[in-house]
Amino acid sequence: MSLPNKKGWLAILFILFCLAVPFGITYYVSTPHSQARYERWREQGEVANAKLTSQISAKQLLLVKNDRVTIKNTCLVFKGIEKGQVLLDLYLLELDPGYAYPQRFSRETNGNAIRLGDATYSVKSANNYSLALTIIQAVGTD
Repeated sequence: MSLPNKKGWLAILFILFCLAVPFGITYYVSTPHSQARYERWREQGEVANAKLTSQISAKQLLLVKNDRVTIKNTCLVFKGIEKGQVLLDLYLLELDPGYAYPQRFSRETNGNAIRLGDATYSVKSANNYSLALTIIQAVGTD
């Protein structure tokens, strides 16, 4: 039996390489170090994907996209940002609770007040997922 020629050795090395790669990956994935890294990665993903909820405080209002927030006789639903304009649906509960009044305003108000229902706000920050409004005049007060 004669030894393989140069092309034969390349074919043998290629086959060995093609067999070694899947076995090496399988070995690496089965090691405890790899499993610990995978668990840390999954935990970080779960924290990042945790659902952010809308919040109301005395001085600030945080609206999450498509989350409905009721403030006294108004209801606000943040719809996102389109071409630098904040899209918001305003529901006047005393007038017609089933009809949305679409509102559009710039995400950079430069200190200008925005009146939504009985309250006055200014935009603190806005991105496509959430809108933070600073309450200038509280509902029901002058």
